[in-house]
This record gives sequence, C-alpha cells and structure tokens, in this order.
Amino acid sequence: MANDRNLPGRWLNRGSRTFAAVLAGWLGLMHAGPAGAQDAAACGTRDLALVNGRVHTMDAQDSIVSSVLVEAGRFAALDPDPGTFDDCTDVIDVEGRTVIPGLIDNHVHYIRIANRPGHDLRALEVTFTVAAALQAIRDKAAAVPAGALITTIGGIRRTQWQEQRFPTLGELDAAAPGNPVYLSERGAGPGQTNTAGRDLLRGLGVTVTDTGEIAAGADTALAYDVLAADLTHSDRKRQMLGVADYALSVGLTTVMDMSGTVPGVGFIDQTNGYEFFLDLVREGSHKVRTRIYFPGLDEDADLTQLMGYLDNKWPNYGPEMAKIVGVGEWSVGRSLFNEQPLGEAARLAQRRIAERGWTYHQHMHTPEEIDAHLDVWEELNGEFDLAAMRWTPGHLSFITPELIERARAMGLGLGVHGQRYHAGGMGGPPWRTVIESGLVAVGAGSDGARINTLNPWCMIYYMVTGRDVSGELINDGQQIGRRQAVRLYASHQQGWFTKEDDLLGGIGVGRYADLAVLDADVFDPDAVPDEQIRHMTSVLTVVDGDVVYDAGILER
Repeated sequence: MANDRNLPGRWLNRGSRTFAAVLAGWLGLMHAGPAGAQDAAACGTRDLALVNGRVHTMDAQDSIVSSVLVEAGRFAALDPDPGTFDDCTDVIDVEGRTVIPGLIDNHVHYIRIANRPGHDLRALEVTFTVAAALQAIRDKAAAVPAGALITTIGGIRRTQWQEQRFPTLGELDAAAPGNPVYLSERGAGPGQTNTAGRDLLRGLGVTVTDTGEIAAGADTALAYDVLAADLTHSDRKRQMLGVADYALSVGLTTVMDMSGTVPGVGFIDQTNGYEFFLDLVREGSHKVRTRIYFPGLDEDADLTQLMGYLDNKWPNYGPEMAKIVGVGEWSVGRSLFNEQPLGEAARLAQRRIAERGWTYHQHMHTPEEIDAHLDVWEELNGEFDLAAMRWTPGHLSFITPELIERARAMGLGLGVHGQRYHAGGMGGPPWRTVIESGLVAVGAGSDGARINTLNPWCMIYYMVTGRDVSGELINDGQQIGRRQAVRLYASHQQGWFTKEDDLLGGIGVGRYADLAVLDADVFDPDAVPDEQIRHMTSVLTVVDGDVVYDAGILER
C-alpha cells in the first residue's frame, strides 16, 4: 500500500486500518517478512496532505489556506501542523499552485455520454481553430485502436472555430488516416465525416455527400441511431470511463445528472439503461461523484413512469460516489410542462413529488415558464416545505428580479445554467442579478454535453466575459468576477441542492475531500487572460481523498 499513490492518474480502494493491521499480524505469525512491509500494511489506508499551496476553500468567508490534511475521504484539517504527519501520510508539495474545491456541475446530462458510439472526443470542445481541432483528432487517433470510430456528437459548433466551418473531409483524412471520424454539431447536426466515416455511414443507409457532409435533421438522427445500434455493455463502460478521465483532467469532480430521456443522442432507457453505470459503481472504477435525478417523462396524464420512481426507487440512497437524489429535469413530458398556466397533469405530478418528499429540479427558461411553475410551487409550499426537500428551479435563462424574489421568499436555491454559451443570440441567465439576490444557494451548470459543452471552464469563461462559444458578446451587463464564477461551481453552497450541506462543495473539515490543483492561477488575469480561461486544466485531482488524476507535473 505504501507505493499505491505513486500510480499516476489511477485510483485506489480504501480499506480498514484495523483490518489491515490484524491481517498483517496474522501473516507475520505465518511468515515473518521485512519490517518495512509490515509497517506499510499496518497503515491500511493512507492519509494525504497537500502543502505549500494557495488553497481557496470557497467557504462563506472565502478563506485561503496553504495546506490541507485528508483522512478517510474527508478534509481533516486546514493548515495542519506538519509535526502531526506520520508514516501513513502521503505529502504532496503543490509548489505554490492554486488549489480549488472540485468543480460541481449543477445540471448536466453526463451518463448519457456513454451512449455515444465509437470513442468520444470531448477535448474538441475547447479547440477554437481548425488546426487545433485537427491536432486533437490526431492525438485521439494515436490513442485508440486502428480502425476504431472517433466521434464528437454534441458539445461543439462550427462557429467555435475561427474559420467558422468544420474540418474538411480531406483534413480529417490527414489527421486520422486509419480511423473513421464523425462530428455532429449539438448532436442534431449538421455533421461532417472523413472518407472512412462517410463510407461507414453510407453502408448503414445514411445520406452523406461526397465531401462528407450530413444534413441536420433526419440524416443526423439516422446517423446516430445506426452507429449506436450495436453499442455493447462493455462499450458503454469504456466510454463512461473515458469521459470521467476527461472530466477529472479539468477538475470536474461531481455531476448532478439529469438523465437522458429526450429521444436522440444518448437516450437512456429508464428500465435498464443504467446497468453499465451500476457495474462501474459496484467495481469502484468510476471516480466522478454522481448524483442521479430520475425523470417523470410521461406525455399522458396517468403519470405511470413518474409514479414508478416515486413508489419504487429510494431517494437520497446509495454510496457516496453515486446517489439517487430526486426527480429532474421534468415532472412530466415537455408538451405538458409547456402549458401556461400548468395543466392538471403537471400540477398533479408536482403534488405527488411533494407528497413523497422527493427532491425536484425543474427545467425552466422563459419568464412565462418560470411564473407558471412558481404559481404551483407557492401553492404547494403552503402544505409542504419545498426548501427542505430542495426543490430547484433550473436553467433560468431569462429569469427576472421579481421571479428571483418569489423563489427567495420560499427559501429556494437556484440552478443557473449557461446553455446560451452554445445557443448564440440573446444571452442569459442574469448571473449578476441572481448572485446579488441573497438566495440560500446558487449553483451553476452546463446542461452538457449534447446541446452544450461539458467543460466547466467554458461556463466560467462565459460568466466572466459574457461571450459565447464564437467569442460574440451576448450577455453584457451580467458578467461576474472570476472568484464569483468559480464559487458557482465549487462553493460550500453546492451541497444544498442534494441535502449534503455539510459534505459537498468547498473545502472544510468534515467535508468530502474533492479538490483540483490548477495548472495556473485562474484568479490572476495577468497569469490567465480571459481567453485562456477555457483552457484551464488540473495537474492533480483528488476525489474522496484519492488522487484520481495526475498530469505528472508534481513530484509524488
């Protein structure tokens, strides 16, 4: 066990020191080994200390400390006395680097990324020239088996590249000569392939031009369907672990997952579609902390699917790395929740959620949507304590001060999400107005990775600059400071949404030991100009007290 933490980018299973010590004693009676080996075994689990850093705790006082001690997956001390470290403490000198709590996406469709065919390339999200995109594809081709399909389906737009276009078929051929490539803007297209990708899709009945283009709409829908038709359990597990590696490399340590019920890219069958994920949880191999919201997505009034969850699944239950939390992001199907005022089916669904005490996170964009839902919530709040159940209005692109005040009066937190970064045109949400409103909690999210990027630093860039994926200023007047933006992803408030107030988010004694050591000081605009925010990465990521990503920069 003494050398386990020298395995970069990998994770370790925690055991019991007591058990390990007893086992070592038994083994010693049978066969006396080297004293050092016995001492190492006696440690069982290893403690972890990070020293010599600028550790931003993101607590209520925005405290900054220089070191932290982690024991049994929790922060045990801030600025601990080094004299208390023993032979069972691994000490990592972070060499003055900026350390932040692990980033938490308040609303994301993370698990459904595993239903992408091929080998997903999330890194394409933060390329902003065609040359950079081609290099990312070249790197991916070098890392996957020859002949394996490379895809980025969703989370990209042609307008993100300076050239305002996809890489061409010829450029993709040169970047990945031995692999079919398929790229699709926002999942729904249009799409672009190389020659091998074109021929693959044509053979499956998809219309692709000679230059590798696939039209948006039915053609891109078919492209996804035929490519995903043969996905296996093993494929999904591999894909999920690959996405987790990407998330951890940028410091994203917790996701509040809103399922994948909308038909199309990444659709999750709610009967058995989580089996691959459950396998990863049982194996302990998936290292992004996950909070799961089940959808009540019926398009009729009998609410069969919703009631199946409410009556047969267990809210706030599961291991610390993967808990069932509540219902989201709809209580009923889209056609029903779009009624304004809300119709009887939507009102009944939300009453049933409240009656059973479930947490609820609801999709709302326009003032009309938000107003219609708050009408119902205010009525329910007279009978049930919605704040105690952590009901959360989410998205809120166009929320008004009056609507914010209505949520605040009920003691609710707000989930504000940056879809407009990828949507273009009118900006939102009103970040500055929301954070200045005195709400009990505010959390940020991406709504990635179909219609938006998964990378949290793109959202932080958008909050700070008001600029969308193409660099256009769309949310002027609602920009916030860098520290405020990171707090929306990492502060002690984030646990409010999942009833983990004293555990999730921030750095403090007794809280989950999740953190990221950044590659640069994001709070210093001289060190990290605005345009570089999107390129932030972690050099060392810790989840549950274990090093789960290591870029190999720090000595361990």
